[in-house]
Amino acid sequence: GINAEYGDKDQNGFLETAELEQFLRDLTEVTLGEEVDEAEYEKFKCKIMSLIDDNQNGKLEAKELSKIIPTEENFLLVYSIQAQQMGAQLSSQDFLEIWCHYDKDSSGYLDFTEAKDFMRDMMKVNSLKVDLNNVTYLDTFFRTFDTDDNGVIELDEMASIFPVEEKFHNALKLRKRFTKENFDRVFDSLDKEGTGIMTVKQLPKFVSDLSKTSKQRKLTDKEISNICARLVQIFNYKDFKRTELSLILSSHCPKNIKAKRKTDA
Repeated sequence: GINAEYGDKDQNGFLETAELEQFLRDLTEVTLGEEVDEAEYEKFKCKIMSLIDDNQNGKLEAKELSKIIPTEENFLLVYSIQAQQMGAQLSSQDFLEIWCHYDKDSSGYLDFTEAKDFMRDMMKVNSLKVDLNNVTYLDTFFRTFDTDDNGVIELDEMASIFPVEEKFHNALKLRKRFTKENFDRVFDSLDKEGTGIMTVKQLPKFVSDLSKTSKQRKLTDKEISNICARLVQIFNYKDFKRTELSLILSSHCPKNIKAKRKTDA
């Protein structure tokens, strides 16, 4: 397989002319398939080198190579790197819009079908040709980004692919403490009129009450204050929609989802 030590025949710490050429051709085959013409190969080669050859010396050092080969087959490496080097960060609201677009059934996670649509669009963005009818590709996608190996892509896992602003990532850190069921119960207790809206003023009590539902230790007053401050910034000091707040503060994934996936397969 292709890995960080792949192709460095003389073990000098980087791939030079012949080694680099062979590596890039093998990487192209893994990423785009075997039937790639010379023009497609050159385009892919230029994109890879422009994205990871940090010192622009025409060689790939081991540390540069390790950035793009975190798994045995990572056909999403171009998009993953490009997303991180685009410069402009994605706002929390923009990311949530992207998420909701692919989470067709509003389940709070992407199943196989939804992930396939997401992957198809990512490939289009990067002009990569991938046979999405090949189950191996989809399995590799899941192995790469399904970091907790529960059989679906969750919000925080998808966020790691995009250059989303740091405060959004920070706000996601506690989401797996709280189940959606507990989130709904606490939300309903404060949303007496069923508006589906949580006000900025209600937020501290909501987070405090939600903290009490976790099997882990309760959050301190300072932690609650910090979480609320992040959320207020993310939502631009406006009141919070139930659906969006739920995505950020609670885990939607059923515990038996992986078993169900195996059964369906």
